[in-house]
Amino acid sequence: MRRNRTPGPDDEDRAVSEVLSFVLVFAIIMTSVAVLSMTGFQAMEDYQEGEQLRNGERAMEALADNFNDVMRYDGIDKRHGELSLREGTVTTGDEGTEVTIEVNDETIKDDEDWFDREDESFNLGEFAYHYDDETIAYEGGGLIRESTNGGVVYEEPWFDCRSDTAIISLVEVDADDRSIQSSDGVGFTLSVENRTTETKTPGDADVTVSVENPEYDAWENDDWECDGVERIHVTIVTVDIEY
Repeated sequence: MRRNRTPGPDDEDRAVSEVLSFVLVFAIIMTSVAVLSMTGFQAMEDYQEGEQLRNGERAMEALADNFNDVMRYDGIDKRHGELSLREGTVTTGDEGTEVTIEVNDETIKDDEDWFDREDESFNLGEFAYHYDDETIAYEGGGLIRESTNGGVVYEEPWFDCRSDTAIISLVEVDADDRSIQSSDGVGFTLSVENRTTETKTPGDADVTVSVENPEYDAWENDDWECDGVERIHVTIVTVDIEY
């Protein structure tokens, strides 16, 4: 014969305790999942941003090397390359960092036999890739990487100090003030507008390349010197960049 047992206070307390335990365990599990999801998504986002910047840096490096052919070879007047922007932005313009070249403490612009131009400095213009708070800029033939934490000269322009010769080559970007943002690849065409090359033999000369009004902090205290040279070879290539 089966007897029915009437639940007592202990049974009710046990049931309440089990429900509370289940609720607490479930809450802990859901909280853990939420925390892991947030940290995981943040880590993934940070990784994607870092990878995008590395890709942008490599792409700009390849593009700069391609563009610099107009300095290396007199017969090349045009170069084309592509950047995958991936929601980044590219800006161009004719105003940027200014560079002054001095020989024995006198700018080469002061001598009409050198470069008969109005300004004493060469304006490097602007061609830069921006993503988040990072910028990778093509400056005079070199590359600059800049962020809110500071900047570095990733690759210097073509300054070469040999035993008896100073070689200076710069690219001036004279492009329209424009910008473009895209998730796709964008083609860029660099065309030579003017190329000037001068070689002088002043004998035992001190040559200095200094940066005036730098567009990026990375240029700070980045002057270049070559002392006691017999020959000075300077090439300035003015280009337009279209896209």
